[in-house]
Amino acid sequence: MGGTDRKNGFIILPLLLFLMACSGTVLCYGRSVYQEAEAVREFLCRKQLETIAQSFMLISLQQEKETAISDAVYNLPLLQPGNNEVRIVVSVNRVKDLGLRFLKVEVADSNSNEFSLRQCVMFFPAPLIQLLENPVTDLSGSAGKEETGEKKNTITSKSGGAVFPQFSIGEIAEWASTGFPSPLEMQRDGLSGWIYLSRKEISLPKGLKVNGDGILCFGEDVTIGDNSVFTGRIIILADCNLHIGNQVRLEKSLLLCRGKVTIGTDSFINGAVMAKQGVVTGENVTIIGDKEVLEPFNSIISY
Repeated sequence: MGGTDRKNGFIILPLLLFLMACSGTVLCYGRSVYQEAEAVREFLCRKQLETIAQSFMLISLQQEKETAISDAVYNLPLLQPGNNEVRIVVSVNRVKDLGLRFLKVEVADSNSNEFSLRQCVMFFPAPLIQLLENPVTDLSGSAGKEETGEKKNTITSKSGGAVFPQFSIGEIAEWASTGFPSPLEMQRDGLSGWIYLSRKEISLPKGLKVNGDGILCFGEDVTIGDNSVFTGRIIILADCNLHIGNQVRLEKSLLLCRGKVTIGTDSFINGAVMAKQGVVTGENVTIIGDKEVLEPFNSIISY
């Protein structure tokens, strides 16, 4: 009998080990299935929030064609899967003197998932368009010539007592992305129709070639290096001084600078320039007025 018991014990022990291994496998499989189901649910929730944000963005832009849009908050019925409440916040901010409007749509559910979209438009007001009828508008009241190592011309134009448009890069930064692309990214990817903002003093390298449209905002002094070319439509908003190097080509550009604009020798600008503290040019600078730079600027819809 004792031998039989020992034999049965040897049989039962492997069986128990086998069953334990099987149960562990089942638990692991069950956990894997649960995690996969959770991942699918999270993905579906995310896609639902994206779809809702896109819909409200397009509705707001369509509504704007008929009437001014304003801040609004909406609550939607529970979303499935997840049984989550959804809240939509539409925020609008304006820089009146520039005709600049920022629109942001934020969608969040009760499970802390969120998604947002942004868009902006610059629809220049009539007083600003009138100011920019001349290719160059210098509101400094300066005259004559300035010596800075080489002879340069200080441009003056009749401003009729006009006031420079009120804006600050700080208020724009609250709504726009504060990331500014590197020179390599600008040359490789171009501008994609959004606002690019730098709070710090920045110097773009020589020989930069940038395609695409965009609004470039600078909170401190900015330098565009010699032999640089911007082929698309750009709007430069500068809080301080703007220095454009030699042999630079800005092929469709509007420059609004609260400081002084300095333009290097043999440079070419097609568009319009407005400076609060003076415009100084080197030799053989060409500035050609182009009213197309005053057309409304609609950005892409950005994350």
